[in-house]
Amino acid sequence: MSQIKFFSLLFIFFIGSSFSNNIEHDIHVTKCNIDFAEQEKSLQITLHIYLDDLEADIKKGGVEERLQLCTEKEHQDGDQILLEYFQKKFLIEVNQQPVTYTFLGKEPTEDLLGGWFYLEVKGVDSLKDLKINYSILNQLYSDQQAIIKVKGPNRQKGYFLLNNEKQEASVTF
Repeated sequence: MSQIKFFSLLFIFFIGSSFSNNIEHDIHVTKCNIDFAEQEKSLQITLHIYLDDLEADIKKGGVEERLQLCTEKEHQDGDQILLEYFQKKFLIEVNQQPVTYTFLGKEPTEDLLGGWFYLEVKGVDSLKDLKINYSILNQLYSDQQAIIKVKGPNRQKGYFLLNNEKQEASVTF
């Protein structure tokens, strides 16, 4: 009986370890938080994206190098490649004017499957309306969705669920 348990555990260990380097997820969703920081006169943006999906979409866009984002082996131009990707796939208008943002940094999620990416739009004196065009990962999966939460003046909030068919959202404060 103890040999059967031992071989069963050994079998489970080998099967589990063979899949551990290729973990996939069935949910195709990104999250985006946009907070208007009145005192700093900025929009502070946080994105949560699964790293394997992000790298696959960047590769689909023509980047051949393996980026290995949020690891010690990350490509030396990883931040610049990310910024260029975001600039194509994540557009913002503040008070009916297109704005640019800076890439502040990134860090892996606790489970190392995803990453947190930080952007900032400076010089936002007031926020009357916000328009978002969000197509991050939208050409990768047909069921890709984005959950976007916006916190504006006086803590007013807007929530959006975007997908391949609906990539734009706007909110008026």
